[in-house]
Amino acid sequence: MWDAAEGVIRWVDMVAGIVHRLDPAAVDGAGTGAAGLIRTGAGTDETRVGDWVAALRPRIGGGWVVATRDGFLLTDEALHPEREIRAFEDDVLRMNEGGCTADGAFLCGTAGPAGTGFLYRLDPSGEASVLSGGITVSNGIAADPLGDGMLYVDTATRRIDRLRIDGGALVERAPFADLSGQEGLPDGIATDIEGGVWVAMWGGGAVIRFDAAGRPDDRIELPTPQVTACAFGGAQRDELYITTSQQGLATPDARAGALFRAHPGIRGAVEPSFGG
Repeated sequence: MWDAAEGVIRWVDMVAGIVHRLDPAAVDGAGTGAAGLIRTGAGTDETRVGDWVAALRPRIGGGWVVATRDGFLLTDEALHPEREIRAFEDDVLRMNEGGCTADGAFLCGTAGPAGTGFLYRLDPSGEASVLSGGITVSNGIAADPLGDGMLYVDTATRRIDRLRIDGGALVERAPFADLSGQEGLPDGIATDIEGGVWVAMWGGGAVIRFDAAGRPDDRIELPTPQVTACAFGGAQRDELYITTSQQGLATPDARAGALFRAHPGIRGAVEPSFGG
């Protein structure tokens, strides 16, 4: 995620429990369109928050909300813990990805055995509740820039869905884009100002854009297959930062697990922050 206050990109190494922070002005980047590797290994600055860090987003009043293995952590600006909120007790499930709604809630879903997981909502008051069950691998989730809903990936469905939430309850879930014909599995997502959705393809070595009608219309190739997430950043939000993984590769190389940057020719939407 882009930290506009500091002008840096932040990303997580989930299984290491680390939040990385990098000033992109200090490194070389890519030309227009193509994705260029800008960082391998550890970031220029890193903070170990715990044994598992699935996602983080800024809090409106300062600090961060962090998704941990089994719940949430509210921290100060330096990622020092202030309050822990347990969402569930289950050794099989673990939090996997999250994002904020326009009304300031933080949504985060689990990964685990087929159909056994949940999508959780953390209210700004600090109350955690189940928004939906039947989840397998909860991945990308982002506010719809052209509406009041959320765009969401449960990887097992090979779809991007649009969620409509009212009063803290999920009232509708409808398919937005079908990715069953694409190589790889849908993972993290980012949205742009035209309502397009950019989705990282795990095993597909690419980030694919779907327009506001759910049709694929652009593609960024990566030199490594396990593409995990993407986020718009830069002063004009016209840079797309892309994370990758070494997980599942028989012979990892320096590009697997690296951070990449591309210039796709469109500006990203501004993501909401957590209201708590």
